[in-house]
Amino acid sequence: MKIGQVIRKIRKEKGVTLEQVALTAGTDPGNLSKVERNLQQPTPDMLEQVAKALGLPVSSLYLMAEQTVASYEVTASKEEIKQMTRRLEEFVTQFMLLSPTNQQLINEFISVMLKAQHKSD
Repeated sequence: MKIGQVIRKIRKEKGVTLEQVALTAGTDPGNLSKVERNLQQPTPDMLEQVAKALGLPVSSLYLMAEQTVASYEVTASKEEIKQMTRRLEEFVTQFMLLSPTNQQLINEFISVMLKAQHKSD
């Protein structure tokens, strides 16, 4: 599951509107809608503000996205899923220590890697 789908799922589970979250997060509802529909990637700052508006740390959004992928797309044992979750937690911790510029570079690098992987599959 992509991060936008996780945001939408949590928002609906909490019973809040897209407009309410966008207002609290200080972003435009149209931008948040694009993120939820995976038409636009959130900036690190936007993601942090949306997570706060939902009452969660950013790391929880990533963990939920990763666990969903692990549960539905990866054939792995419970131990392997635990190891993936630990690696993700370590990554998120290190990512949060980076400057916003370096966080954006990491996001761009991951996008390039995923495109290359997708082409080779």
